[in-house]
Amino acid sequence: MEVFEITGYLTGISDAGVNHLQPSDSFQNILNGFINRQVLQSRQGIGFFAPRLAGNTRVFGIFEHILPDSTKELLAFDQNFLYKYNTGTGIFDQIPFAGSMAAYTGFNISAKDLYISGVSYPAAQFLSTGVANPAYTPLNQGARFIFCGDGITPNLASSAIFFYDGTDVKDFTNVGDNPNYAPPTMGALNKAQFVCWFNERLNFINPTIASIDYEQGILYSGIRTTSGNGDKFNISGSGLLQADIYETINGFTILGNYIILNFIRSNWVLEKTVDAFNPYFIRKVPSVLGTNAKFSSVAWSDQDRSLGRTGIISTDGRESLRIDNKIPRFTADEIDQIGFNLTYGGFDRINNQFLWAYKQYESDSDTQNRVLVGNYEEDSWSVFDQRFSVFGQTDLGLNLTWDDIDETSGNESWSTWDTTEEIWDRIGLGLSVQKTLAGDDFGFIYELNQDNDDYYSDISAIATGATTTLTVTATGILPGDLVTVSDVGGMTELNNFNPSTGEQIGNLYLVISSTLTSVEIKVDSTLFTPYTLGGHITKIISFYAETIPFNPYRTLGRRCYISHVDFLIDTNGGFLKVDVLADEEESPFKQNVLLRPTSTTRLREYVTMTVDNEASFHTFVLKQESPAVRMRLTSMRIYASPGGMLNG
Repeated sequence: MEVFEITGYLTGISDAGVNHLQPSDSFQNILNGFINRQVLQSRQGIGFFAPRLAGNTRVFGIFEHILPDSTKELLAFDQNFLYKYNTGTGIFDQIPFAGSMAAYTGFNISAKDLYISGVSYPAAQFLSTGVANPAYTPLNQGARFIFCGDGITPNLASSAIFFYDGTDVKDFTNVGDNPNYAPPTMGALNKAQFVCWFNERLNFINPTIASIDYEQGILYSGIRTTSGNGDKFNISGSGLLQADIYETINGFTILGNYIILNFIRSNWVLEKTVDAFNPYFIRKVPSVLGTNAKFSSVAWSDQDRSLGRTGIISTDGRESLRIDNKIPRFTADEIDQIGFNLTYGGFDRINNQFLWAYKQYESDSDTQNRVLVGNYEEDSWSVFDQRFSVFGQTDLGLNLTWDDIDETSGNESWSTWDTTEEIWDRIGLGLSVQKTLAGDDFGFIYELNQDNDDYYSDISAIATGATTTLTVTATGILPGDLVTVSDVGGMTELNNFNPSTGEQIGNLYLVISSTLTSVEIKVDSTLFTPYTLGGHITKIISFYAETIPFNPYRTLGRRCYISHVDFLIDTNGGFLKVDVLADEEESPFKQNVLLRPTSTTRLREYVTMTVDNEASFHTFVLKQESPAVRMRLTSMRIYASPGGMLNG
C-alpha cells in the first residue's frame, strides 16, 4: 500500500515512503478557508476596528495619509463625508467643509460603484510670492490629501476635486482655498476618476476639463517646488497626455518607476523620461484581455493584478498574462456581470493574499457579498462569504492600558474581562501592528484576521414568540445568516454555543430579518424561561474545502482502493467533518464523519478516518461550522493501492 500526503511545511514528520501532493493543486472550491505555507485553514473572524462612522452609510474608501514627516493619518469616506481616525479616542471624527466649500452639504455619491480615489501630496512651503505661509507649519509642510471620483457631487464652482488640509475639506481648484493652483490652458478642471502622486507631480487620470471627458488621458502638473508648481497645470513641464486608442482607462497602479494603466481591452505603461518638459512616455503592453472593474487593480510583488469580465490579468510592465488558469471561468460565471464594476481590490499583507470584494452572480444582494482570495505564494484560490465595500490598511490603532478598556474603545465585548473572546494580552494593543481593514454598506470599518467572531454583538433584550427577536448592539448581521447565541442569562434554552469549549450545543439559528439593532431568528421561544440579562450573537464561519478527484493509478488504467486517511489537525482547532464521494455521485457514501483531536498536550494530532472503498476516483469534502474555532489541517495522508481495471 502506498501513502500519498497532502502536506504542509509544519509537519515535522518522516518523508520515507510518502508521495507528496501540493495542497494548492489538491483542493478546489474552498469556501471561508485558504492555503498558506501549504497549510489548509479556515479563515479568521473580523472585529470592529472602531465605532461606526457617524454618517451610517456605505464606505467608499479607506486610505493611509502619509505626512512629510513620515507620520500617518487614517482617513475614511462614506457617501457624504470624510473622516479621520482619532488615535486618542479610537473614533473616526467627521471632517468639516470650509473655505469656499463652507456651504457644501456632502458628496452625495449616488451609486455604489463610484468609489473615491485619493493621494497624499504636500503643498509648497511658500506661496508664489516667496512669503512663508503661516498656515503651513514646519511639522507637516502643508500636508494635504487630495481626492476625487466620478460620484462626488460638484460644488457651486463645478469642481469635484477636493483636498483635506489637516483640519478641513476645501476645493483644490479654488485659488482662495489653494493659492498656488492654476488650471490647464484648455479650461477649468472639473473632476477626475483617479489621482496619484508620481514623478514629483500630481496626476489626474480620466480628467474632465471644461466639461470635456478625456477618458484616455492623464493630466499632470509641473514638478512640485517651493513656488507651488506642483499645483499648476499651465506651466512648462505640465500637460495632458492621451493614449492613442479608443478604449477607456479602467484603473491604474504605481509599480516601481511605472504607472500601469488598465484599459478595457489592454494594458499600457506610463514611464518616466529624463526630459522635464516631456516627463512621460506611454507605451502599450501586449495583453490577452483587459480590465472591467475600475477599482480592482492591486499592486504587489512587482505585479499589477486586475479583473476583467473574461479573466484575471497580471501585468509587470513588460507583458500581461492571465493568472486564473485554476479558476478560468470565475469572473464570467461567478461575478454578477451587471454589477461587475462594484468589484474592489485589496491586499492582505499578513497572509499574502489578493482580495477582491464582488457581488455574486444571480444574488439577491445589491452590493458585494463575496470576496475572491488569491494567495500569490501558493497560487491557490478561495472565496469568503464576507460583505465588504472597500479595503484598506493601517498600522494605527488603539494602544490602551487595562484601565482604559471599556465598551467605548471600539469593541463592545471589552465591556468586562469575561465578555471578550480575544486573547487577553492582545486586547487594546493596536498601535504599530499592521492591519487589513474593510468597510461595508452600513458605515462599519472592520479589522480582518481577528481571533474573535464575525459580526459579534451583545444582546440587551429578547422578545419571545413563534420567532424570537433579539435587541443587540449595532451589527452587520443580515437575513439569511446562520448564527449562534451564547451566555444568555435566564433564557438558557436559547444558548446553542459554548464559547469556553467551542462546542455547538444546539442547531444553528437562521436570521429571518434584521435592523441595525435587532435580529429576528427562526426559533419558537414561547415556552422558554424569561430572559434576565446578557448574551451574545455571532455569525458563524462556514468552512468548506473539496479535493480534486483522487486516483493516482489512472494512467495504469486501474481503479483506486483507499484503506484509510490520516488527518493532522491542530488540537486547538475544534473539529472537522468529512464527506467522501465515489465517482462524483451526488450522495456521499460517508457523510459528516466527525474528526476531533483528543490531546491536551500536543499542538497537532493525527485523527484517522476509515474509508475501505474502491472507486474510479474519490473526492473528500472537509467542513466546519463554528463562530470562534479556527481549523488548521497540516497534513492529509491517504493510504491507497491499485484496484480493478477502470473498464472492468
